[in-house]
Amino acid sequence: MAQSIGDESETSSWRVVVFTMIADGMVYRLVEQLLEPFGHRVVGVVTTPGPKLRRSDDYLSVVGAVRPGVDVIVSTHPSRWAGMLVALNPDLIISCGFPYRIPADVISLPRLGAINVHPSLLPRHRGPWPLHWTFRAGDAEAGMTIHRLTSDFDEGPILAQGRVPVTDDDDGVSLMAKLTPLAANLLIESLPRIAAGDPGDAQEGTGTTEAGIFEEAWRMVDWDRTARDVHNQIRSWTGVAGGPCGAFAMVDGERYLVTRARLEPSGLTGSVPPGSVVRRDAGEIIVQCGDGRLVLVEWEPAT
Repeated sequence: MAQSIGDESETSSWRVVVFTMIADGMVYRLVEQLLEPFGHRVVGVVTTPGPKLRRSDDYLSVVGAVRPGVDVIVSTHPSRWAGMLVALNPDLIISCGFPYRIPADVISLPRLGAINVHPSLLPRHRGPWPLHWTFRAGDAEAGMTIHRLTSDFDEGPILAQGRVPVTDDDDGVSLMAKLTPLAANLLIESLPRIAAGDPGDAQEGTGTTEAGIFEEAWRMVDWDRTARDVHNQIRSWTGVAGGPCGAFAMVDGERYLVTRARLEPSGLTGSVPPGSVVRRDAGEIIVQCGDGRLVLVEWEPAT
């Protein structure tokens, strides 16, 4: 028997289609695991190698994760999706980490509508790289938002939202480890509103920012910047959402790809010019920035 979350319409079995390109089928597996106790089931997964300029092989691991009996659609043609999905008769669409704008005829197809799981505190960081911009902007908090899908990216009414702190030691991996259980709780929290046909709460116009793909110039470290700015720059290249990992830096005349750094205690400024190596210690490189020192923890030579 399905676990009760409200009236009879809420406990009827939903046919759910998941849109995702997140590697290893993480989103698909999480949604299936969360919905199963309520008697709902995933009947289809839509994935893609992505737009021509943002190709990724992550969709292959999505396909590999889907259990037998669940239909999988791999497509780069949004105009065809509604026709493909009609036969699945979905009650709900859940999107997360999907690189295309989902067309209106797809959004209107399920009787309960379509929702998106977005890793930011909307309306802050609307767009494809919200985690990247969380670090680039030096945000003290990150978040997850469950919202209704509309024809505009990340602008739909909010069903549930939560936040977590961002520490100086966080990177893309650790931040996602905080956000994933938050997303799971928020998705469950939103189920009664979805079942009731609740349209959600309109996003406030204040505090809106865009989280577009970074410009290539942002990937080269300028040691004249503050240590915190350089630290945030390095960890803003998270390697998620099909983006690259790490920033490039010149160190002792060599070009490195730096994927992880650590702030030194404040007050250790030194008297050497920015970009100078203060010391190499236990596999780490301490470099002088404009106002202090930064410890390079993980790096490799870059060609």
